[in-house]
Amino acid sequence: MHYLVSFYFLVIVIIVKVVTCVENSTSFLQYKTENLKESYNLEPTIGSLPTGWDDFCMENTENSSTEMMSFKCMIDRNNSGRWNYDEIRDHIASKKVKYKFDIECVQGANISLKWPFKAINLKELKVQNCVLEEFYGDYENEMLATFADELECLRLTDVVAMVSIFDLIYLAGSIVNITQDALCGNDESLIEHTISNLTYNFGASTETFFQNLLNETTGEHDVEKDPVLNDVPKMYNDVLRVEHVCDYKRLRKYEYSINSSPGSFFIDVQTERSKYPVLENLNFSFTPFGEKYPLDNLLKNWVSFYPSLQSMDISHCNIQELNFIGIPDTIKRRDNQTLFVNLTNNVIKELKVSVLETIFDENRMFLNFSQNPLNCSCTEDMKELLSFVQGRDKWTLKRYARYSFIREMRCFFPESLNGTLLKDLTESLLMCKNDFTLTETILVEAVVSLSVFSVLLLVVIIVILVFRREIRILTYTRFHILLPCQPEEVFEEKKFDAFVSYSNKDHEWVNGVFENNTIEGLKDFKFCLHHRDFMAGKTITENIIDSIESSRHTIVIMSRHFLDSSYCLYEFEEAFRQSLSEKKRHLLVILMEEISQNKMPKVLQACLKTFTFIKKDDNIFMDRLIFSLSYKGRDSVGKESKYNAAYENKSCDETKKQESTLTLDKNVYQIGLPQGNVDNEKTEQYNIFP
Repeated sequence: MHYLVSFYFLVIVIIVKVVTCVENSTSFLQYKTENLKESYNLEPTIGSLPTGWDDFCMENTENSSTEMMSFKCMIDRNNSGRWNYDEIRDHIASKKVKYKFDIECVQGANISLKWPFKAINLKELKVQNCVLEEFYGDYENEMLATFADELECLRLTDVVAMVSIFDLIYLAGSIVNITQDALCGNDESLIEHTISNLTYNFGASTETFFQNLLNETTGEHDVEKDPVLNDVPKMYNDVLRVEHVCDYKRLRKYEYSINSSPGSFFIDVQTERSKYPVLENLNFSFTPFGEKYPLDNLLKNWVSFYPSLQSMDISHCNIQELNFIGIPDTIKRRDNQTLFVNLTNNVIKELKVSVLETIFDENRMFLNFSQNPLNCSCTEDMKELLSFVQGRDKWTLKRYARYSFIREMRCFFPESLNGTLLKDLTESLLMCKNDFTLTETILVEAVVSLSVFSVLLLVVIIVILVFRREIRILTYTRFHILLPCQPEEVFEEKKFDAFVSYSNKDHEWVNGVFENNTIEGLKDFKFCLHHRDFMAGKTITENIIDSIESSRHTIVIMSRHFLDSSYCLYEFEEAFRQSLSEKKRHLLVILMEEISQNKMPKVLQACLKTFTFIKKDDNIFMDRLIFSLSYKGRDSVGKESKYNAAYENKSCDETKKQESTLTLDKNVYQIGLPQGNVDNEKTEQYNIFP
């Protein structure tokens, strides 16, 4: 609960800060600028920048000289879009000094910045927290070839490049024609190349792109029109056909980190098609390429292509296996330097002694694979590792001493050993089991599982037996499934599905259920109501007899009002007689309220003991009513209707005999009742559920 309170408190603080910033954006920028002035010794300049740029850029005098001018630019929402790459490139091209720009955006501000950032007199470019517009605007700019490589430091951190998905697909499709300058940029001058947490935003172009891929007829995604799905193999082959070789003669630090979707371009092309003679630091951290590229292949390739490399950070890269078999002797390291490889915080779960021995023998490289989630489950490899780690004497030797952190590594799996140091782990803690114990355990687990299953099965059987009628009703009315082994009925084509016998004092309830035709499930039944369907000119007695005989069922709305009415009781007795004469479930009783049987006529008491009745307040009252009114019979199977019940009652003779007694709620749902003159319609209009 305290975490929730802390969260809401944090949200409130953030909202207050945001509102304050929005209301006082001008004072915020002034405050930030004053801070920058104090921290960097910033001073306004005249003529060194385009007109109006003094509003957001100030000179950092500490880093400036007669030959180099350094500027700190703070871009807020009010100045968003004013830092324009074409404008500054044209402005500084004619100057006699070199330029450094350190740009920081706030409040989601954007600037114009074009890859590969080639410009005369531009020595350093650092950008942080900005939205980058026109990112690939110079991709086909032929003027790039006229600019000498001058940029020495490029650093993009936490930036978003706004790119049209149409432009990106076009560039990918034409990458085989990419120019040397567009591909390599300032390869001859760069000393530091850092791109960290660069993401792409396709804006509204994504919606337009996928809208164009919709089939005009079906409205679905047309795969044949999708250039990404259809042209991927060609695009990948085109990448491999790029012939330009980038020669980073001065590059010492290369970072391409925090990239959630690394492509083969930076791993394959940027490595194998480029030269890095003096590169010392390589950082691919937080870039999950571990599933695609085995560690051993990466290390061999990178050691080969980066002869001066001193440190390699491939932490948080989802590397899953420590599969290192050594560096070939043919690969020479410059000045016999040792390469330090950071493999921490990957998903290496297993350490094999044979692999560790190979790593120990490799003096040209040091691998730090600590802080990985080791699985200390009982295996032969783990037993061998424990024996290897427990030998304390070896860890004082030079060959092993630098890897002594292995003894301090902790188990992550299983949960019972989580946090245990390898040096403190023993085979007894692994809970290894011999064959007899394992067999015994398996038998115990099997017995327990079988017992649990038996109990569950018994509970299910009891539930089915106790609620078998409710289950049969609900599976039919809710899921349109007619369970097998139900007693069949002979279909009788009658004018009405049911004659409703009720007291006029219950008219309102009867009207809402049977006459208004508003209840789903009862709409397809035709009911006979005395106030509507009794024929003029006939006596009440004749109408009652005709209505009962022309209906498949008689529904008795049993209430105190019903018992007080002589006509209602006569209707009941006639319906009861009809049930006995037809020897089928004709009579259906709905109890409107609790009535003592002592107050009922004896014939009604006998009826309630013989027939199943439905209570109005039953939780599944409507399901019971629909189920009781419906017709089931094998002759209705396969006929066209809204529902189709394809079933046969096989091997159910005994069940039919047992259920042949009168029971009110064992009928099936009627669908597709014909309109107009029912007497002239065929029985094919009646169907049962599937």
